[in-house]
Amino acid sequence: MYDSLTKILPDSFTSMIFALEALRGGTVLLNGPTGCKFYHAAVVGGVSMRSFSYDPLDYPSEFYFGQGQVPCTYLDSHDYVFGSKDKLSRLLEFVKQRSFDFVAVVNSPGAALIGDDLEALLRESQPASVMFALDTPGFSQTYGKGHQDALIALLEQLPLARKPERGYVNLLGFTLMDKYAHGNRREMIQLLKDGGVAVGSTLFDESIDQITNLSKAELNIVVSPENGLSLAKYLEKRLGIPYFIPTLGQPVGFPACERFFEELAEQIAFDLEPVIRSMNSARRRAYYFLSRYTSLLGMPKGAAYRLYGNYSLALPLLHFLTRYLGMIPVELVCSGVPAVTHQRQVEEFMKPFPRNENAEAEICFGDGNDVAASVLKKGYRCGIEIAEPSMGYLDVYEKTLFGPRGALFILEQVLNGLKFSR
Repeated sequence: MYDSLTKILPDSFTSMIFALEALRGGTVLLNGPTGCKFYHAAVVGGVSMRSFSYDPLDYPSEFYFGQGQVPCTYLDSHDYVFGSKDKLSRLLEFVKQRSFDFVAVVNSPGAALIGDDLEALLRESQPASVMFALDTPGFSQTYGKGHQDALIALLEQLPLARKPERGYVNLLGFTLMDKYAHGNRREMIQLLKDGGVAVGSTLFDESIDQITNLSKAELNIVVSPENGLSLAKYLEKRLGIPYFIPTLGQPVGFPACERFFEELAEQIAFDLEPVIRSMNSARRRAYYFLSRYTSLLGMPKGAAYRLYGNYSLALPLLHFLTRYLGMIPVELVCSGVPAVTHQRQVEEFMKPFPRNENAEAEICFGDGNDVAASVLKKGYRCGIEIAEPSMGYLDVYEKTLFGPRGALFILEQVLNGLKFSR
């Protein structure tokens, strides 16, 4: 395992915007120059699917600059000297007319140095019933920290009170930078429902009213510790909700998915039978294709791969790709602040596989940047995206990496990728 990076990762400033824009009914006001706006609005618009047009003429308002999300105060040199109050006040009055459920003002790193009293401006304008400011975005801090800080700031504005109900859980750690985040969320909700457990909140793709249901949960499931552990600790301290971190990380691939639900059944009342049936059905289908493919080409056993991602995603993929499919990891690059148990397991898993930057590999797993770099620099013929940003493929059909359907989808990509990489 090797943990240095050859690319720039999104930081806490970016994740604050993404965390809040991923929710329904609210808006993030970016107090900063236009250069801080365009990337964030483009990613939010592409992943959240809230806009129906990419035509800039459909968004002619002063603060939107031809994009449907993340209005911006477009600060210039004059504002950095004399303050951003005038522009921000105009923007607050503008969004007030649109009746958002919540309004969050996020300072860009440069704007944080001006010293404007954002909370006073919000109190004066009253743009929404729930409103708050994130004055210091933590430009050099991790994506996961900014994501959780933003959600905690939102929760601080809500009058939550513990009302536990049997059979309710929360799922923590979903973010816009997860590949197929909406599909993953939907798959988990369905699998839990099959076992007799309802989801109170996921703090992702939900309205304020839905988020208040998190007080019903008897357990918080930390799907991704990198993006959910601090949030779980906050909810444990504020509402007394205990949390659970799956031993093998996210429920990706057959081994980790089975372990995930077995461990959950030890925590709360959960009927394993429906999940086991779904897993067995998926395993039978996987065996059919693996048997035919292996008899023809001998693959995927022995195929080499590189893997880039968070520890909580890398760990279950290592188990699925190496222990289930027999593939060989030649390089692993992990990012994020992991749960200690996941980091230790990854390091232990990789001991028999020393890092070899020059080794040939058939497949690269990573985000769109990793895949593009591998294809262009290392001559890979196949790259499989497991995180955002993507290379622009339009996923019309909602996909998932989680659960039995996700395991089959990964297998499908591996088999087809190897077919065309030979």
